[in-house]
Order: sequence, then structure tokens, then C-alpha cells
Amino acid sequence: MATDKTQTYGKAKMVFTTLGLKEDLFIDMDAEDLPTFRKHLSEMIRRQKSNNLYATRISKKGIKVIRIQ
Repeated sequence: MATDKTQTYGKAKMVFTTLGLKEDLFIDMDAEDLPTFRKHLSEMIRRQKSNNLYATRISKKGIKVIRIQ
């Protein structure tokens, strides 16, 4: 079993399960971990056969995640 060294899996799971439509959230994460976070989030969407879509942006507060669909 792989270990989550960057802790992006837990953050992606939290976003997937709690974020409602048109809600946004700032996550304290390094910008270099963003591709891994996006990968985890897209895998959860695919496995759950969900129609959720998310947008991520890097800002001074951290990573901003918005559920757009």
C-alpha cells in the first residue's frame, strides 16, 4: 500500500465529500503538490462516477478550490 507523503489524498477526499456547488475553499498546500492533489481528486470523481467539476487556483492564502458543477 502506498503512503500519502504529501497528504494530498486526505485533502482531496475532504474536498470531494464536503464541498457543495458554488462553494470555495482555501487549502494550505505547496504549489508543487497541486498536480498530485488534482490527480487524487480526479480519481475520486472517476471511481464514484460523479459529475462534480472543480477548479483550482494558486493564491497567496494557499490553493483555492471551487466546485463548479
